[in-house]
Amino acid sequence: FCWELAIQLRRDVKPVLDATGVDLVAVSIGTPERAKAFVEETGFPIERLYADPNNVCYDRLKLNRSLKNFSQKSTPEALAARWNKDGAKDLFDVLKRWKPWTPPKPEQGFQQGGTFVFAGDECVYRFYDPSNVVNAPFDDWLIAAGCEPLGENQPAPVPRELRDGGGEEAGR
Repeated sequence: FCWELAIQLRRDVKPVLDATGVDLVAVSIGTPERAKAFVEETGFPIERLYADPNNVCYDRLKLNRSLKNFSQKSTPEALAARWNKDGAKDLFDVLKRWKPWTPPKPEQGFQQGGTFVFAGDECVYRFYDPSNVVNAPFDDWLIAAGCEPLGENQPAPVPRELRDGGGEEAGR
């Protein structure tokens, strides 16, 4: 779970979800102790963050895990879009405090995340992060959750060919 993303979710997205009565839940690779340190740095609410040291959730959701995730052209494109939007302010603020960390299992270092919106037991929105720093556009999943979109305050658009298609089993 990315520091920069956690800050944006806490600051920009969670208030919209709270006003609509929608719960935000984040799952991150790591231990409960690491989750506490993460929360101290980002201000993300601890009661909304779950640690997944054994990759159970990531594996069940079939999230992308590959060394090739680091070499996708979408990574520098997303960084350039953030720079053009606001000078990558959140990213640079995070880098001032960032500390290296080794995940519980070495292969977890190649793990990408995703965004899922559930209505009861039904998944009404899914997005598999295709590469580093490329996340689901907030407005897409806010709308799927029945919330008002934010407009400009969201990650850069992701090319359609990369949506839901980053993993071995695209369109799951």
